[in-house]
Amino acid sequence: MVSVDTIRAYTYTNININYLIKNGWRKWVNRKDGTVSYFKKDKHLLFWYFPHGILLIKFSILKFYYGTNAKVFDLDNAGLIIKLVNHRIKRLFPSSSSIVPFEDWTCSEIHLLTHFYTDNVKDKITYLECLKKLNYLRMEKHKYTMGVQARNGSRSINIYSKSDEIKFRANNRPSTVSIEDLSINNIENIIRFEYQVKKRSLKYYFKNNRKVKDVLRKDFCQNMLLEVIKNSGFNNPFLYKKETLSKIKKEFGKVKARNLIEFITDFNEKPEDYINAKYPKKTQSNYLRILKGRNINPVFLPDKVNKKIDFTNFEEPTKSNTQFSLFKIFLLIALLKMCNALRKNNYIKPVELTSIFTAEAYFHEDGGG
Repeated sequence: MVSVDTIRAYTYTNININYLIKNGWRKWVNRKDGTVSYFKKDKHLLFWYFPHGILLIKFSILKFYYGTNAKVFDLDNAGLIIKLVNHRIKRLFPSSSSIVPFEDWTCSEIHLLTHFYTDNVKDKITYLECLKKLNYLRMEKHKYTMGVQARNGSRSINIYSKSDEIKFRANNRPSTVSIEDLSINNIENIIRFEYQVKKRSLKYYFKNNRKVKDVLRKDFCQNMLLEVIKNSGFNNPFLYKKETLSKIKKEFGKVKARNLIEFITDFNEKPEDYINAKYPKKTQSNYLRILKGRNINPVFLPDKVNKKIDFTNFEEPTKSNTQFSLFKIFLLIALLKMCNALRKNNYIKPVELTSIFTAEAYFHEDGGG
């Protein structure tokens, strides 16, 4: 299922600063340029007001609705989210009639996502290793133990193990892990794909058609995800080595096939330094372009998997698994220990406010909540 995690949107309006201060809004001074703004966190919704007349909101739809972003939200019900947010806005500004409804705010950032399901943890790791080897067009790639990120100034692709992301937070920021994080079934086997589109890309591709009601649509989000998947090249299925080499032999003449097979074998089995030393960047790009033109994925599966993933299929598996897994037990124990430690120490841990101006890195930030 295609869904949305974080969304950021703004509207133009004039709000009395004294009203904000009286109602608990906090002042923020930007160290770089000295500009002043005001912010307020209303549970999972983070509001900002800039005195030159901009009211901004940033939040995780999934955390707002479920209390966790481990689930996916059906965008057919996006109208419900809009109604709930409108209710919160009216509660914050009961006497202001100049604020337009949330559906007409301009979207300046959106994080699209989908989950891909493997049969077991071994298959998940196999696919993640394959996804790390792909080249992501016009993006800088960063590889992690259980994931990969490719990004530039306006877009970011994050592909990672969702269960390991929750484990990371449990170990490093336990206060961010909730009971709801345990509520999704079969989470150990999920590969999460996120496509974060920021203001520059939204404005370039969609001009002025960036209202919240325009972007919170299943067809809009699905088309955007499908496009980035095709551009990245894993709409072509990951095959086994024997299958990949056989396809190359059928598609090309002997000499070209021999060169491509030598390259693709090195590309999959040799370290990156070796590949860069043997093949100039231009040659690598040329070989990859040729293979993509024939719908051949340059990365082959190093190990046998129970089920091959079709990355163009966003449907959830029909078979549900209601088993309370060892992973969930582990996290529940960690949460209980954390609660006991907090009660014993009897102190309040300071909350660090994430800046809306900084770019997210991997899974360390997920939307204002």
